[in-house]
Amino acid sequence: MTTLLTDEHPLMKRGLGRLEGQVAIVTGANSGIGRAIARLYAREGAKVLAVDIDGEAIEPRIDALIQADGGTATFMQGDLTKAEVNQRMLDTAVATYGKVDVFAPIAGTGVRSKAHETTDEQWHSVIDINLNGTFYGIRAVLKHMVEQRSGSIVMMASSLGTLGTEDYPAYCASKGALVNLTRQLAIDYSPLGIRINSLCPGPVETPRGMRNARQRGNFEEEMERRRQNVRGLHRIAKPEEIAYAALFLACDESSYVTGHNLVIDGGQTTDA
Repeated sequence: MTTLLTDEHPLMKRGLGRLEGQVAIVTGANSGIGRAIARLYAREGAKVLAVDIDGEAIEPRIDALIQADGGTATFMQGDLTKAEVNQRMLDTAVATYGKVDVFAPIAGTGVRSKAHETTDEQWHSVIDINLNGTFYGIRAVLKHMVEQRSGSIVMMASSLGTLGTEDYPAYCASKGALVNLTRQLAIDYSPLGIRINSLCPGPVETPRGMRNARQRGNFEEEMERRRQNVRGLHRIAKPEEIAYAALFLACDESSYVTGHNLVIDGGQTTDA
């Protein structure tokens, strides 16, 4: 089913040219946080390769949305759990725009299930998308960034990579792995001019999250539970609130930041 989004991201401001002249790859770019990040990067002057496994779930597609904003974007459809697709992603960006300055692997998923009820298929699906797919993309892009001796990688971890929650063993495991992968990669590659950081959002209002809550039949109860879990602000974030953190980590305003897991959770982890 296609979702039509014509008036989205009301908190997104006009760009200030923070990424002018740069090329960015954003995965998971046609929905939720990835969509907001791709649009914001383009508003800030970046040429964007927007990658997603589904180019039809939301209209207008992200490249058309960016172009309507006056920006430059190309869309690529692909399954990023496959290493060869990640290589094709890099090759497409370089062939189209000549280089890659920013890589934001945002694609992710989660399965709600107790550990003893989690199937092999569910476990591998979450680990493949959240961890393996992210690593395959970073590995491909790093080869290019090492040659140009510059770049910024902004991973999508989670506040649940720093603390536990009920019913999400695969998700918490995958995001915890990304938190430490951020630190490790920064040690190896920051001396080469490549900054590597991650985002750790708390609850975010995304189409998939809202749809899943409605399908479970307890939408209002689920939303209230999520709000109460955010101990400081007692509300759920909008995607563009996470996108502005992703912009900070991508642009030169964070030139002295690397190996950092930036928590944007409204106070969820204040007593962790």
